[in-house]
Amino acid sequence: MRNALRKLAGTAAAGLLLAAAGPAFAADKAEDSGGAPAGVNVGGGERGIEAYIIEGPPIAPTAVASSKHRSFARGMVCVECHKIDFPVDATSTATKQIAASARQLSQEEIWDMIVKFLPGRERFALTTADGDQPLATTVDMMLDKEEKVLYVVSEVGTEKLNQLRRNPKMSAVRFQGWTVAERGKQEWRSTQIKGTAEVIPASDPRFLPLVKKYQLVRLTPERAVRRFDLIRITPQQIWYFDTELSGAPNASVYQLWKRGATGVLPAATVAN
Repeated sequence: MRNALRKLAGTAAAGLLLAAAGPAFAADKAEDSGGAPAGVNVGGGERGIEAYIIEGPPIAPTAVASSKHRSFARGMVCVECHKIDFPVDATSTATKQIAASARQLSQEEIWDMIVKFLPGRERFALTTADGDQPLATTVDMMLDKEEKVLYVVSEVGTEKLNQLRRNPKMSAVRFQGWTVAERGKQEWRSTQIKGTAEVIPASDPRFLPLVKKYQLVRLTPERAVRRFDLIRITPQQIWYFDTELSGAPNASVYQLWKRGATGVLPAATVAN
């Protein structure tokens, strides 16, 4: 177990945070005088990896781990050792905290991984909203890797089209990986997209060229102009999640791509 914890400490998938006043205390690979790992053993998670808890100070939403932070087992998250010392809101998320507490790759590297994960028409859950009425639907999206936009065809008159015309803000997610029912290797990948959508009707001169790029498989373009509207999605940010990234030295399993950004995003940008 001690050797396993030493190995896991170098490939931790989630970071615990630092309060502004000093280092937080997380599960540690260090041993106490009795030869056992330090902290309270609270058992294994989905992967059977045992976690050892040492209570740390409360954390603020913008706090991130430093190089002095104790090591911890893969899969642990901040709130297992720290109390949340800020109001619950719509901007402070576990995703941001985990991402900001470990190494971000460059924007170019992250985009390449997104392109690889979305090679063609891929099945997404698309969410829209009109006032207090949210809607989630499944759609096929095609990524245009040069323009960095996605396209969807949708039946004319559908609820999601009506909502997007009134409120162009949208989010979408594609997920691939292990499930309890299917078993297999316990690894996950996903893209979580936030952006805006434009509904392009068949009367728009852009419609047919884009539908041909979309590569319909059930209908000819001549039928498509009677049946579909096209949705053009412009992502403002994409969270790319990949548990395999924990194998890269200190890399976060959550990587943030932002439109117009280059290089490596600073932790403050990722956390806010």
